[in-house]
Amino acid sequence: MRAAIINSPGGPEQIEIIEVAPPIPGPGETLLKVAAAAINPVDLATRAGVFHQAGVITSVGSIGLGWDVAGAVVAHGPDVEDAIPVGTRVAALAVGMDRPLGSHADYVIVPASSVAVIPNEISDVDAASIPLNTLTAAQALDIFGAARDRTLLITGAAGAVGCYAAQLATALGWRVTGLARRTDAALLT
Repeated sequence: MRAAIINSPGGPEQIEIIEVAPPIPGPGETLLKVAAAAINPVDLATRAGVFHQAGVITSVGSIGLGWDVAGAVVAHGPDVEDAIPVGTRVAALAVGMDRPLGSHADYVIVPASSVAVIPNEISDVDAASIPLNTLTAAQALDIFGAARDRTLLITGAAGAVGCYAAQLATALGWRVTGLARRTDAALLT
């Protein structure tokens, strides 16, 4: 299979496409055949060496790129309870900063607990943009605490994280005000 990796941080020229055997899922893991994978700021920062410089990534060697993924379940590792059937379209988050393979590959291993079935009306490309953006929005709202009688201003409300933050905050009872460019107004309704 093909996979995008870096062997050392730097510019886009550091990205290599390699051929490797498909990974085998271990305990609690699910193997997906990738249909779509998003490129997030964390991918660019990893490639550029931001996390190496901060000491978050300390390993030396290949690092797989990509966190968000949409694809089909191929196999489950041992001990996966309530497994989603093989062949099912799912979205997931490939976690870990210094893993050897990420979602920018033909196949990826993800925690079985991070896999969610994609509704038929959502495309693979759209589904691949959901996991990390939604998690980021949810974590921010968790930090803010309870919503009782509170108003939340979301800047960049038409953006990838902002749109999920607005939806989640509304569902949690916040009074939400969204701020975006005039040209993005249609995205806020």
